[in-house]
Amino acid sequence: MYKAGLLLVIALFSGALSASEETIYTAHSGWQFGLSAGYGEIENPIHDADDIPLYVIPKVEVFYGDFAFSNFELSWTPLSNDNHQLSFVSKMNRDGLYFIDSLAASSVVASLTSTVMPGAPRPPSAQQQPRDTKKVGDITKIRDRELSFLAGAQYLYDWQQWRLSASYFTEITHYHHGQEGSLVLSRYQQWHKHLLVAAAEIQYQSNEITKYYYGSQRQEIVAGFSRYQPEHAFNKSLQLTYQYQINEDWRFISDLKWQVLDSEIADSPLVSKQHLLSYYAGVAWSF
Repeated sequence: MYKAGLLLVIALFSGALSASEETIYTAHSGWQFGLSAGYGEIENPIHDADDIPLYVIPKVEVFYGDFAFSNFELSWTPLSNDNHQLSFVSKMNRDGLYFIDSLAASSVVASLTSTVMPGAPRPPSAQQQPRDTKKVGDITKIRDRELSFLAGAQYLYDWQQWRLSASYFTEITHYHHGQEGSLVLSRYQQWHKHLLVAAAEIQYQSNEITKYYYGSQRQEIVAGFSRYQPEHAFNKSLQLTYQYQINEDWRFISDLKWQVLDSEIADSPLVSKQHLLSYYAGVAWSF
């Protein structure tokens, strides 16, 4: 049964960014709860799929020594100093959200698993046409794709207003046995109550992941899709986040992300879009 969802691009809630320049990339200690209300959408590349709406985004964070929990992401950081940080992290692979039956359910899961990662607007481009070899069938009859969880390591290097992040994860739920990695360069600029964060990312997905989520085999062929088996993919994205601190507890947040899917994914008969634009704007409260 077809399930509508999103790609792992999505990182819309900026609540974990600190309000001070000195600790902009530093997690708070103890625990923190926040809630943002507004509107946004996550663009879905799957054929005939609805974009995922975002209305309310919660933030739940607990920090205890070297351990941290943030919106379903668990991490242990054995190495940390002024410039370097090495963490071992478990998180959700969000490709499966593309295939959730209920749009309301996919919106809830997307909100609960939103994390901090500073994106930017889509440039004007001509409408893309699918390849002639693509044969599109009945999307409601494709096989299920499951949400999967990943575990791995992340290294962070901070220098003045810059951050370089490198991470690599492997799947631990035994659906596709794939690997995923990313390299992110971000920079923040803060003045008075305003904060602007820009980031560029290159994301790697192994062929086990791309084949599981975007490949077509017997059931897809029976449903009318052409056979397709993708290889590993490198997705690219830009993101731009803006915050305005209204007072100690309230702030306005906005986030814009543009992602370009690798042709190995975009050429799948299940996929109708290569350029994805996601956004969110709202008022956030935390204590």
